[in-house]
Amino acid sequence: MYFKDILIISDNAFLCKEFERLALDLCLKEVSWTFSISPFSDIEMFKSKLDSNVTIKNLKDTNVVDQVCERYDLVFSIHCKQIFPPKLVNTIKCINVHPGYNPINRGWYPQVFAIINNLPIGATIHEIDEELDHGNIIDRKFVDKTNADTSLTLYNKVITAEIELLKENLVNILENNFETVIPENNNNNIFLKKDFNELCEIDLNRNYKAGNLINLLRALTHGEYSNAFFIDPNTNKKIFLKIQLEEE
Repeated sequence: MYFKDILIISDNAFLCKEFERLALDLCLKEVSWTFSISPFSDIEMFKSKLDSNVTIKNLKDTNVVDQVCERYDLVFSIHCKQIFPPKLVNTIKCINVHPGYNPINRGWYPQVFAIINNLPIGATIHEIDEELDHGNIIDRKFVDKTNADTSLTLYNKVITAEIELLKENLVNILENNFETVIPENNNNNIFLKKDFNELCEIDLNRNYKAGNLINLLRALTHGEYSNAFFIDPNTNKKIFLKIQLEEE
């Protein structure tokens, strides 16, 4: 195999565990795997879930980036909350497992904006360049989005698609035996964390169409997370709300 020293940087423990299981199932014994997280995550939680050793890599630290470039020949980003610096992506091969269908769903929380803007959604494996979720595409697939989906249920479908893409492509990636396609010229669908934050407050003085409000609440309902809120005019405190959907 061409790539043998692999770094996986992630802030999603479930996907890290699935990646670890996949590597074991494929019997890739000649490959050296290192799992790392960003400073934003709880390393003890990751250690409790993975059999592999886990480290912390702060990609804003130039010394850390230099060490990564010297030590590894391939880096996977799997739901990593850090932006890969230019030196890293221009020195060694970096590949992203992205929870959106590029270039339609670039940026943060793709499933949220897919619900609100009625966009298709899926998963993508792509090379990383200096732009956000922009590099050449190795593989991608759509998932089915329904009117009964919340952010969480749609996100879970995307996670399943990401695991399927990894199973189908990991060996070819490690062998450096894959082809890429240039993403279509659709650069308008880039959503940032600030765009998500701006969605969360429900304006009690705004006239929402019923469908738009339902879609907004669906997009902001994600398990135990408290996202959507309104300001109580009597107390000036936030009151959080979610939506519960049941199909007949």
